[in-house]
Amino acid sequence: MKVAFLTSGHLASDDRIYYHQGLTLARHEHNVLIISSKEDVKDIKENISIDSFNGDSLLKREKIIAFRQRLESFRPDIVICSEPLPIVAAKEYRLCHRKELKIFYDITEWYPSKRFLGEYHPATRWLGFLKLLFFNIYASLIADAFIFGDWYKSKPYRFLFPFTPYRINSYYPDLKYISYKNPSLTGNRLRLSYSGEISIEKGFGNFLKVVYGLSDYNKDLELEIKLLAWYPSENDRKECERLIRSERKNITFLFREKENLTGFSGVINDTDIFLDLRKVSFITNHSLPIKLFYYAALGRPVIFTDLKAIRRDIEIENFGFLVDPEDTEEIIRLISDYLKDRDLYLAHCDNARKLFLENYNWGKIAPGFLEFIESA
Repeated sequence: MKVAFLTSGHLASDDRIYYHQGLTLARHEHNVLIISSKEDVKDIKENISIDSFNGDSLLKREKIIAFRQRLESFRPDIVICSEPLPIVAAKEYRLCHRKELKIFYDITEWYPSKRFLGEYHPATRWLGFLKLLFFNIYASLIADAFIFGDWYKSKPYRFLFPFTPYRINSYYPDLKYISYKNPSLTGNRLRLSYSGEISIEKGFGNFLKVVYGLSDYNKDLELEIKLLAWYPSENDRKECERLIRSERKNITFLFREKENLTGFSGVINDTDIFLDLRKVSFITNHSLPIKLFYYAALGRPVIFTDLKAIRRDIEIENFGFLVDPEDTEEIIRLISDYLKDRDLYLAHCDNARKLFLENYNWGKIAPGFLEFIESA
């Protein structure tokens, strides 16, 4: 069977598209093509063909034509789209060729979210929201089936399109991408890490408050802070670099470049406790954080912002705590408890790794994903 992935928002090497869904299909002898409009790449890797183009400067109609042209060359049986615009391209290809093409809509984020509305003037942003919302509904009407990243994102689609087949396929990592290392927490050294966008909205300010609070609370504690991150804007860079400036002798900041999936866990696998203190919004509250599963895979406790999506789907109490991200004192207390109580720390490490191996890994859900696609 020939399967094409279409995306206008991700690179062809996207973790979910390439490393999980794409490779699973390719390893079961399906012919897989990934088409992204975010980069100009033509390649074949691990039996997956990539035929992408840089469409950032193209009009929407021009992007649709570019997607269609590549579909016409490949002639797939199934198309899996990550956004509404590629769905329109797949529909036009299907109509043009009268082909029995199945179109899957893989929904991993809220649409339209805040970042999609950035191009609109604040005064007309509500019009932009409505425009994108109706465009998404139109694309959903075209789809023959849905794939959802988590339960909350599925709710509006299941309500509006109750007869469309769907599968919830979460963001569990594949075991082969996890570089596990035994925990080695000591009472006089603590290694923390921050990965992702360095911005106040993503919780970097809350993270630093905890770091500096720990430094004040225990001046004998050596803090090693690894930043595997990038700045979304110049303003974020200036503000965060100002916050990072510290003359405290017991804090060391280590900066690392952004890593791809295969190297990510190996860079942060010496972290003792994982913190994620993102701000709460409608979107964050109703979205499962992908990084949480990688932290569990590395067998470490987590202290995470209290989010509804986590409470619903994850046995977080077995390997960490949910907190108010701005309650710095409580977060410092929880970290101090881990430093003082080695049995609690190791129990949470063991539980995290066990839950990953038994429940939260790609190997557990890949067969269901494969069956869902093959039975279309």
